[in-house]
Amino acid sequence: MRHLIHRLSLVVALLLLAAPAAQAQFNLLPEIRGGVGMRGVDGGGNLFDPNRIGDANVELLFAVPDLNAWSVIGELRPHLGATMSFRGQDSYGYAGLSWTFQAPVLPLFVEASAGGVVRSAMFSAPQNDPARNFGCGVGLRVAGSVGVNLPLGASLIGTVEHLPDFGTCGVTRANTNVGVRLGFRF
Repeated sequence: MRHLIHRLSLVVALLLLAAPAAQAQFNLLPEIRGGVGMRGVDGGGNLFDPNRIGDANVELLFAVPDLNAWSVIGELRPHLGATMSFRGQDSYGYAGLSWTFQAPVLPLFVEASAGGVVRSAMFSAPQNDPARNFGCGVGLRVAGSVGVNLPLGASLIGTVEHLPDFGTCGVTRANTNVGVRLGFRF
């Protein structure tokens, strides 16, 4: 057992030493975003009420050089994110593909994203609950964002996302959410 631990430690140390050299050639994780949001904005009410904020979001955007060969304008990047509710609602994780178009002269960009989502109810709901159905526990996520590039690789991003339920879990589950995030490019 002791030899196995020493060998694993040696492999981890070698990988850590090799990481700066590999990172100089290619940056796999060029952007991290984080922020807050509110759910159910399609139900009306005051969007500027700070008491409606109930979610925290973090998102990682990855770089895949060969993927951008498919995009004539803009940048295609896979993303992985999570939204955690601090108001007792479902939390969810999502993954997909984002297309970002940078305005030619202005420090503005727009972004469209699509992918899949898995809600925490998928695992916590009772066995025959509709929350475990496709469209409810596992479904789609589409989002649109507008951002402003700030100094030092930062950006301020406003996002609208929609998680459709395809009628599988009732009107109250499909929702449209808005959020504000701060992004950092490396």
